[in-house]
Amino acid sequence: MKTKLSLAVTLALVSAGLLSGCSEDNASTGETSTLSYIPANSPYFMASSDPMPEQEAFDLFQRMQPMANLESDLDELRDTMPQLEDDEVQHALGTLLIAMGEELEGIESLDDVHALGLKVSPQAAFYGLGILPVFRMQLEDEEAFRETLQRVLTKAEINPSTATTNGTDYWVLTPEAPVKAILAIIDQQLLMSVVPQDASDELLAQVLGSDLPANSLDDSGALAELEQRHDFTPYGAGEVDFSRLLNELSNPSHAGTQALMDAVEAEQLDLSACQADIDRLTSRFPGLVMGMREYNQDRMEMNVILETDEAIVSDLRALTTQVPGLGSTEGIASIGVGLNLPLLLQTVQQYAQQVRQNPFSCDELQDLNSAWTEINMAMNNPATMMIGSALSGLRARIDSLTVTDGEPSGSGILTLASPNPMGLVTTAGAFVPELAALELEPGGDAKQIKSMMLPPETPALHAAMSDNAIALGADISNPAALQEALEAPASEQDLLLHGHFTGEFYQSLSDVMEQVPSDEISASDIDLIRQYADIYKNMEYWLRVDDAGVEMSFSAELE
Repeated sequence: MKTKLSLAVTLALVSAGLLSGCSEDNASTGETSTLSYIPANSPYFMASSDPMPEQEAFDLFQRMQPMANLESDLDELRDTMPQLEDDEVQHALGTLLIAMGEELEGIESLDDVHALGLKVSPQAAFYGLGILPVFRMQLEDEEAFRETLQRVLTKAEINPSTATTNGTDYWVLTPEAPVKAILAIIDQQLLMSVVPQDASDELLAQVLGSDLPANSLDDSGALAELEQRHDFTPYGAGEVDFSRLLNELSNPSHAGTQALMDAVEAEQLDLSACQADIDRLTSRFPGLVMGMREYNQDRMEMNVILETDEAIVSDLRALTTQVPGLGSTEGIASIGVGLNLPLLLQTVQQYAQQVRQNPFSCDELQDLNSAWTEINMAMNNPATMMIGSALSGLRARIDSLTVTDGEPSGSGILTLASPNPMGLVTTAGAFVPELAALELEPGGDAKQIKSMMLPPETPALHAAMSDNAIALGADISNPAALQEALEAPASEQDLLLHGHFTGEFYQSLSDVMEQVPSDEISASDIDLIRQYADIYKNMEYWLRVDDAGVEMSFSAELE
């Protein structure tokens, strides 16, 4: 449902702002640093070490969110609610979204946010006491937030019960489940967690923060080290430590883990026979880290890195190939891949052989033994060998999107990288004889592809060749542009995949959707895409080999 997506985006932007500042001014206020609540050996955490100034954070929030039609989105969602009455979960979600959206409707200034009791750039953290999850966030005004929360709960028809432990009151949001979601407001902080119904006072003291860990993330300096190691900003970073997580599940070191597992009647994993296998896996894949390398008024970049050992990094780096233009943002949109398929097949065979020679021994990991063999068999086929020997990557670039005679049309260039372009033409010629008939030569002029098989309305197609690639152009006004595409420099960032979308692309897409109506696309859908065109100058996403492992990233440049 589009309205749910739009509202969820708005609320997610609020949440992103809430996790983008963890102030270090606690010494002057006497408040406990958020990092002091997080055990140094937590299996996972997401927190921040320095705040973005409140007004800057609010301005960024205002620029990014598609708020112009929030009121119409709420109206549309209200109209949809009768259709959700038979689905208790969907109806509850819709009711909650409406209640939260109504609180955001009147926000026009930072003072409006503060009036709700919220900060735009607060101290905030999400972390594990063992595997037990805890979220805490600094508030601007505790009493104002209590009033806001009560309005939301009342409108959403959520009636929490109250409980007390060690003199501290908290709300219970799910009283009937084996575990209960709890919410508390303590010392100008909002806290949310999931605990067993019969959680002990000792465990609740740790969750609520009256009993701090002996060695915290604040003491260890691990967050600062993580930020420095990956060049993250101080506005939010975290990690999932696979070794700690698996060990916690098999041999709980924190009372929260054991209590939670007992509450859901989960059997403790008996991984004693698997410890060598677990150590083998976690030494090769230590964990997952995430953060932001940029977060300012003009641009933001969010990064997730699957950490691997040096040998895997080296193997992955060898798989990358040089694809002309890969990594650039020329055109209104693009997507490209650079991958040495023959070497990928050899690497898969090498890893499959290693597993055959030294298989995983414990029952829980037997699927890994067969998985490598199955992957090897799936890749080792004539089609892969035929394509892999001739194609080492591609980049598809869109230069324009239009409507011609009532049908979507456009222009762009497809660049096919190859260690043997002539061989690639021969291979492609088996399917498109007209391409082989062009007699392309490296460095030669672009030639038009003419085929009786193409519909009359097909844009003019041209092809050109270099020593390491072939370029195919659709509706290119100047065929010499194909030579420019062939000569475009490749990225030096060891990219496996890269793509981008510009604001112009979203504008063109909305125009096409408006001129070519579809029952599945509403006017509000088109309006939302137009808002993206107004908000974003350019968005990029990529998958690359980092010194620490495989990096998956997304960036957005604002208008």
